[in-house]
Amino acid sequence: MKIAYFDCFAGASGNMILGSLVDAGLPLDRLRTELARLPVSGWQFEERRVTKRGLAALYLDVDVAGEDGRSGSSPQAHDHHHEGTAHRKLADVLAILRAARFSKPVEEMAEGIYRRLAVAEAAVHDTTPDDVTFHEVGQVDAIIDIAGAALAIDLLGIERIYCSALPCGRGRIRSAHGEMPSPAPATMELLRGYPTFTIDVAEEFVTPTGAAILTHIASFAPRPPMIVQQIGYGSGSSNFPFPNVLRVIVGEVRASEGSAASESDVVQIETNIDDMDPRLYEHAVERIFLAGALDVWTQAAGMKKGRPGVILCALAPAERVSAVELAMLAETTTIGVRSWPVRRMVLERSSVTVETSLGPVRVKIVEAPSGKRARAEYEDCRGIAARTGMPLTDVMRRVERDIAERLERS
Repeated sequence: MKIAYFDCFAGASGNMILGSLVDAGLPLDRLRTELARLPVSGWQFEERRVTKRGLAALYLDVDVAGEDGRSGSSPQAHDHHHEGTAHRKLADVLAILRAARFSKPVEEMAEGIYRRLAVAEAAVHDTTPDDVTFHEVGQVDAIIDIAGAALAIDLLGIERIYCSALPCGRGRIRSAHGEMPSPAPATMELLRGYPTFTIDVAEEFVTPTGAAILTHIASFAPRPPMIVQQIGYGSGSSNFPFPNVLRVIVGEVRASEGSAASESDVVQIETNIDDMDPRLYEHAVERIFLAGALDVWTQAAGMKKGRPGVILCALAPAERVSAVELAMLAETTTIGVRSWPVRRMVLERSSVTVETSLGPVRVKIVEAPSGKRARAEYEDCRGIAARTGMPLTDVMRRVERDIAERLERS
């Protein structure tokens, strides 16, 4: 399994994340071609090799015609203080991302990052995610950074992502709302429930875009043993007493010799609910997933006084338990949750795209003790059925036949 580890000793921003992934081996021309599918214009990459305190790195920024006023106080470049540009709401940004027609994993990852931003901004400004007006993070450069990060992870074939604790500075920074404390309020909201540490320097080390990307895509568990294959360094724009770079390490994690499965410790979190509008469960489950849950489900239950109720359950890695508990408490009518550690056995699995007779389909391949099992992604099959007019059951049978033939030849 291919994994990536972000070593954030000097913080992270959108352009530092993207720069590190390109420096780790992603061809910039390939990334540029994919990003050109977004219905936004007037942007280009500014790319140059730099040295930060003796450490070579790639500075990769998004230069947008007509967007001025970049903040000189933000060491990680451009999440703050754009002036004279249109402001967008969440629906506007999601429409831009969907219009690009990226693959489903890329679209879902980019959308998830923006939804996290909307939830954080809504909490800071006492409004709803749909009503949030994005200032800095709604501009073209932030859209390119977020879509670019999702594309880069997909193009590099990275299946799981880990991240170090994130540094917080002090002092003030400039934003569209004027001077704000460092870290910015939205950044602190995004870092709620995640490991951080303090650097006694009056700077901003993690931007809202950087925080949203990493808290959405990464596990903050310790880096597992891995075979290092690629290393990339993405540079920020300012100079610190230490190298202002983000390091990404990409490599392979292999299952134990002779075993198709691995053990892991997770935490099960539950709450009983008997007084909530059933229409709210879909939203609550979505928010719990965004908080970092590995799985979420409901069970019917008989409650006190004969009331029908629901047990809302989630599995989460240890480092995401607090965030998942807070999401449960915030998005449901419950007044308390319970949790306990559980051990699970997990089969090794990977995702590949297979060219079938009906077009490309994402396939999940599971390494079981009895051999490989493969299953086509339901959403891809449903998309083919909608496009061709074929019954969905016929599409699934035909796709599964093509996949079986492909596996026999491999």
